[in-house]
Amino acid sequence: MVKKGVAVFLLVVCIVALAWMLQPPADIPPGGEAESQEQRGSWNDPVVIAAQKVGPATVKIETLAKVVIDQFFFQTLEEQQGVGSGVIYRDDGYVLTNHHVVAVADQILIRLPDGRSFPAEIVGSDELSDLAVLKIDAQDLPAAKLGDSDEIRVGQPVVAIGNPLGQDNTVTTGVVSAVNRDLLVDPEQNRYLEGMIQTDAAINLGNSGGPLVDINGQVIGINTAIIAQAQGIGFAIPATTAKLVADQIIEHGRPLRLGILGGSLYPALAETIRKETNVQIAVERGAFITRVIQDSPADKARLKPGDIIVAVNGQEIAGMRELRDAVWSTGFGGILQLEYYRGEERQQAEVRL
Repeated sequence: MVKKGVAVFLLVVCIVALAWMLQPPADIPPGGEAESQEQRGSWNDPVVIAAQKVGPATVKIETLAKVVIDQFFFQTLEEQQGVGSGVIYRDDGYVLTNHHVVAVADQILIRLPDGRSFPAEIVGSDELSDLAVLKIDAQDLPAAKLGDSDEIRVGQPVVAIGNPLGQDNTVTTGVVSAVNRDLLVDPEQNRYLEGMIQTDAAINLGNSGGPLVDINGQVIGINTAIIAQAQGIGFAIPATTAKLVADQIIEHGRPLRLGILGGSLYPALAETIRKETNVQIAVERGAFITRVIQDSPADKARLKPGDIIVAVNGQEIAGMRELRDAVWSTGFGGILQLEYYRGEERQQAEVRL
């Protein structure tokens, strides 16, 4: 009797254990597939979420340009292919990218992540900000959301998405290394890209024009440049600047410009100029002009290279950034009252934008 009772007990235990093993976990519905905690965690990773949000809005831009090649005593016309990235700015077919991606292109083709491709036209392009707006004939596109790049902080994680070396929709990660960097892109013209975001997220050839994204899935910058001889030093145009320029291009066909190239004057630079050129500079802060663009508002106001703008509408300025902000806040058709030094003489000029 004892042996029979033990056998019955063991049989009951086996049946209960088998039933428990066959029962699905409480958090998985009957018929569903079990997923490990590690798997569930990977899908909830902020980088994965950010890439899923902005990846569908990141496009591949293929360009074709006809270039004249000198070969000894004759010239030949050759076609050169280029590749870059872009981000869908509006769902009605507007795409934001870099000026240098499309600057010399005769033909532009945009490939979407869903496999569709469209020929594109340049709505407007701005060399000074290295931004361009393209248009394709498509509707209801997955447009990315541009965030407030003024709120970013050094050290925050970021994701760069693009097509490096032609590899579609590649994701790299890093942090914001610095903000408000001024990047010299044309030493002869003393032309800078101002207020740039520096990141150590890997950016390679083909990433240009693609989005730099925060972990909330908002575009905070447009990737534009790297320092080739360095590792982990890339730059992006702040999204706030990109949005402002893009809206101006879409509405007016061009961005709002005073029409000057130059830089910000500060005491150490003023002292260097005095020593190396023997030019007496009357001030140590302001926006100095190295070039005036023909037929621009500055040209019509008779500003000249060498002038140093020190005040706008009665407010003193420290450099180019304040001057640019004043121009943008004034808007198309507005008037600026400038005060500047030409040599040691302080003068005034009225500029209509």
